[in-house]
Amino acid sequence: MADQDMEKTEQATPKRREEAREKGQVAKSQEISSLAVLMTGTAALYYLFPRVYSNLLDLTSNLLVSSGSIELTADNFYPFWSGILTKVFFTMVPFLIIVAAAAIVSNVLQIGFIFSPKALEIKFDRLNPAEGIKKMISLRSLMELVKSVLKIIIVGYTAYILVRREFHNFPLLMDGDIHYIFSYIGYLSLKLIIWTGIVMSVLAAIDFGFQKWQFVKNLRMTRQEIKEEFRQMEGDPLIRSRIKSLQREMSRKRMMADVPKADVVITNPTHLAIALSYKHGDMNAPKVVAKGAGIIAEKIKEIARGNGVAVVENKPLARTLYKVVKIGEEIPANLYKAVAEILAYVYKLKRT
Repeated sequence: MADQDMEKTEQATPKRREEAREKGQVAKSQEISSLAVLMTGTAALYYLFPRVYSNLLDLTSNLLVSSGSIELTADNFYPFWSGILTKVFFTMVPFLIIVAAAAIVSNVLQIGFIFSPKALEIKFDRLNPAEGIKKMISLRSLMELVKSVLKIIIVGYTAYILVRREFHNFPLLMDGDIHYIFSYIGYLSLKLIIWTGIVMSVLAAIDFGFQKWQFVKNLRMTRQEIKEEFRQMEGDPLIRSRIKSLQREMSRKRMMADVPKADVVITNPTHLAIALSYKHGDMNAPKVVAKGAGIIAEKIKEIARGNGVAVVENKPLARTLYKVVKIGEEIPANLYKAVAEILAYVYKLKRT
């Protein structure tokens, strides 16, 4: 039984999942992000290429035209190259923004919005060479290595098959002009990326399923861990039981303190005792101030007799009051007559 409690056979609780999320531990496939960057980047480059090509061509032309008149010195070397790199950067900015957005969106779609300060904390155990070696030779690292090798083989073979079908067109490029060669290379590259993207989509779907399965498996808990979590959330059962016992004891003491203020105690006569109080003008009907069965009933009767409170036997009324009326509540209208007769009897005894 102890061995079963220590085996991780139970699904993770919502609390365990939330704690893992706070630590940045989520089911995420890097292949989906790579696919999103590849396909979005290709689409962006396809639509932005004319503009990028034109800007880079103009920049190259200007450099070639002015190359004979430019004299680089220590004073103008940095400004010259800084200006060129700035133009190249701003030419590529739209493409970079789109690719970055694709990477962010692909992650959000997988795991939602998450900010985990704990994941950014510096953990010195990560600097431990022994721990690093353990991670490198772990089963997870081996699986990642196998996955990467398989991906390279599958994607590489797909690219090879596609390029091999175009071998007969390569000799024709020698007779073509520069625009034809660039157009053909662009066409072949786009076709290659599309087919590669299709293959990577299948691999990404498989990898996401695997990451999800592995994540759920790693979060599994032992029965003992679930018990400990329940105790933390609900409190120790022994402590809860003790608190409830103390609360019942305090409630019982308050109830017993109200017995001397009662007008009458109705019994059945041995098992039940119900103390009633009625203050004319302050109450609409008599109120149950204490009730109990067994030992508590005996205690109520003992306190009542010790304080001069009348004790009256009425089995049917005692049973009804005990079942129907809670402590602190007024009696229902259908019991008015029966209780009124008893109170009238009690008041008559007090006057005599």
